[in-house]
Amino acid sequence: MGADLDGEDEARLISALAATLDPSRFEYHVEAAEGGVFADATRSSTRVVNWACIFLNRAGFAGGAGCALHLAALECGESPIDWKPSVCWQLPIKVGWEQGGDGTEVATVRGWTRADWGAEGEAMAWCCTEGTLAYVGDRPVVESMAAELTAIVGPEVYGELRRRLEP
Repeated sequence: MGADLDGEDEARLISALAATLDPSRFEYHVEAAEGGVFADATRSSTRVVNWACIFLNRAGFAGGAGCALHLAALECGESPIDWKPSVCWQLPIKVGWEQGGDGTEVATVRGWTRADWGAEGEAMAWCCTEGTLAYVGDRPVVESMAAELTAIVGPEVYGELRRRLEP
């Protein structure tokens, strides 16, 4: 669902999901209810509250630390891809597409950087991709983010990526 929405439909979905989040699981529920979850009328970015995304439950929050949308999706047995803004579920993956010499497309997979967003990147709250806990895990990203990679590049390209990364 989330991977197939345009910007306006995605904004409506995020607003609706935010309204359904249990206040005991969404640290900034009151702020969202009073001022909405988006930064402005374009609804192209979420509000920043206390230097991070409004959906980020901070460490020590009784309802659980991390993205309130992500946690709620898992609690419902659904994919966070279907609940989170596309830019969020795609992080930290950046895929660049170029035309190959033989008319095919070539996908390059790497991590996002602030520079990828131009001047706006400097002002973004990148709490989920900065610090000592970013870009670490107990297994390779090609495994741990299989659903995200497949949603971004499609099953054929994902299969080829897996094949090329096998030891």
